[in-house]
Amino acid sequence: MKGMLFTSFLYLVEERYGKDMVEEIIDEAAPASGGIYTTVGTYDHKELIDMLVVLSKKIDVPVSKVTKTFGVYLFAELISAYPEWIAGLNSSFELLQKVDDFIHVEVKKLYPDAAPPDFKCTRYTDLTMELIYQSPRCMGDVAEGLIKGCAAHYGEKLHVQREHLGDLSGSTERFFLTRIIA
Repeated sequence: MKGMLFTSFLYLVEERYGKDMVEEIIDEAAPASGGIYTTVGTYDHKELIDMLVVLSKKIDVPVSKVTKTFGVYLFAELISAYPEWIAGLNSSFELLQKVDDFIHVEVKKLYPDAAPPDFKCTRYTDLTMELIYQSPRCMGDVAEGLIKGCAAHYGEKLHVQREHLGDLSGSTERFFLTRIIA
């Protein structure tokens, strides 16, 4: 997993809970990398999961909620770092439809060793879309947070219905998205 995800997570922790909390999380999770990450490095995704679990315990918030919150934050970080990726896109559905065929292609150009998850979108109407997430890293909560961050970026409200497909590992998840018009 690319280091940008790790550095973004640690920035989130520092912003919300301070530098001491970052150090505590790294100390308790004891990642093999020593907790030293570069945005271009590649690290075992389990290190991020371990740090998410430690933060969850420390702030007494379920891991799922902490992970989704991280996904929302990560979306903003990615858009800030690569605004050209969303130029000309006017809605969350437009952006989500471009993830696999454009954004992940660009990611692989920048980081040839990157292995982003698959996001297959089927748009049914102007207000409904299905997104299938597949990844051996089983980080559907991050994906859900990214979806919610995307909707927030465009000032949209989305109802997100999620279900596991296949086995219960979380490697394949279906998100059915409904845009709510007020």
